[in-house]
Amino acid sequence: MRLIIALLFVAGTVCASAQIKVNSPYQKKDETYIPDGDESGGNDGSATPVPAPGPSTSTYGQEANVQAVIESLFTAMYNANSYQAKSLFLPEGRIISKDTDGSVRVVTSEQFSTMLGNLSRGRYREEIKDIEIKIDDHLASAWVNYELYVDGKYDHCGVDAFQLHHDGTSWKILQIADTRRDDCTPMGEAGVINNLLDNWHLAASNANAADYFDDLDKDATYLGTDPSENWDKQSFYQFAKPFFDKGSAWDFKAKERDVTISEDGNTAWFNELLDTWMGPCRGSGVLSRDQTGIWKIKQYNLAVLVPNDKIQEYIRLIK
Repeated sequence: MRLIIALLFVAGTVCASAQIKVNSPYQKKDETYIPDGDESGGNDGSATPVPAPGPSTSTYGQEANVQAVIESLFTAMYNANSYQAKSLFLPEGRIISKDTDGSVRVVTSEQFSTMLGNLSRGRYREEIKDIEIKIDDHLASAWVNYELYVDGKYDHCGVDAFQLHHDGTSWKILQIADTRRDDCTPMGEAGVINNLLDNWHLAASNANAADYFDDLDKDATYLGTDPSENWDKQSFYQFAKPFFDKGSAWDFKAKERDVTISEDGNTAWFNELLDTWMGPCRGSGVLSRDQTGIWKIKQYNLAVLVPNDKIQEYIRLIK
């Protein structure tokens, strides 16, 4: 991972022994997500660490928990949170990366977390394109296709190969090895937005409140299908929280989507055709990029679609 090499140079140390869902406004505390205003994180380790999620049952076959650990590492990297990053590794954890001169470098989790704390928040953003997870008993492996953005600009792509071990309480990272390439076609910003929206809908389907509300900007507006559903982020969270708490939010799947990006590259708008429990719906909205290059949803509008030949029946119904 070129990111690892960059971290080494930033720290001024080269070790030759032997990468949003991001900046979440809803921090996890005792399984409760707290709205904006309760910040946690930082490089000094003073905040409560985010533990690696463990399985919710007695079996280890929990792909979502493994993925949560991986995504937590990328979040820690983005936030330059050395304490959180260290908590995700086993003590003997390591990262193996190939330098530009062909040499292989091994960095311990301790060295990595220390170097991470010397970075500025938001410089590195790693976007997951897709992930394949396999689990057997206490061992998990993950094949993660990624794109790395540095200061908001695409840098390179590759694969992160994770190995994780379950210690009886939680999944921990044992080892990461990577490839990095310049010859692949990047998703581009439209691809990043498509990926964000797909994962946003998936977070609702999985009742993952942290990821779902993280993608909404602080001043976001959500317009529902009822005339009264004109929510700011806080009121939308209060409405949605009971559904997320009971583990059954809503399952929307995009069948079609059009994304347009402004000339300055900082604003995007979209519309999508959705398959929902209400039948076909249309979602539309606006996103903007913050100063670190992360896309956030500013507005989302959900509308039920009524065929033209049913409109008179619909009018009679609502009257």
